[in-house]
Amino acid sequence: MKRLAVSFALLMAVTLLGGCATNRYPEDPKDVDLIEVSYKATAALLSQTKMPLPPNSMIVVSTFVNVDELDQTAAFGRIVSSQIASAFNNSGYRIRAMELPTELFVKEDRGMLKLSDETKSALKGTDAAALVVGVFAPGKRSAYVSLRMLDVESETVISTTDFVVPMGPDAKVLLQPRIAGSRKP
Repeated sequence: MKRLAVSFALLMAVTLLGGCATNRYPEDPKDVDLIEVSYKATAALLSQTKMPLPPNSMIVVSTFVNVDELDQTAAFGRIVSSQIASAFNNSGYRIRAMELPTELFVKEDRGMLKLSDETKSALKGTDAAALVVGVFAPGKRSAYVSLRMLDVESETVISTTDFVVPMGPDAKVLLQPRIAGSRKP
């Protein structure tokens, strides 16, 4: 009888503790329309700019990279940067999408960040007024994206925006890492 009581108590404890371990999120997040999110992010960059960008200005949009592994991109970073380039183009700007060096900036002796010589060299001859760079961070249920628009001449940040993308089935696939310039995941 004592053995039955101990077994019953253990069964109840396992059942109760198992209930504590259930997922707090009853269903997986749904995908959002990345095109809509990208176009809204572009509108935010343009509306918050600290200096006017005349229509028809050249804007260079770099491929967005993983914030933890700056030499890694993913289909997510490539498609979002392409959609943002399209949104700039549709807003009357000339755009140029290009893969820039992963080390866009270097730190000067005074601690200031400057565009690296390699980045300056890549931008030379583009007549670019602004450079758009971005990073993404995949989380468990969401991906976080941070964008910066820089004045190419002064190298200062002239606009920023951030957004979140729920980690739906499509986003999960798009966020699989890949070394920048590589065809293999």
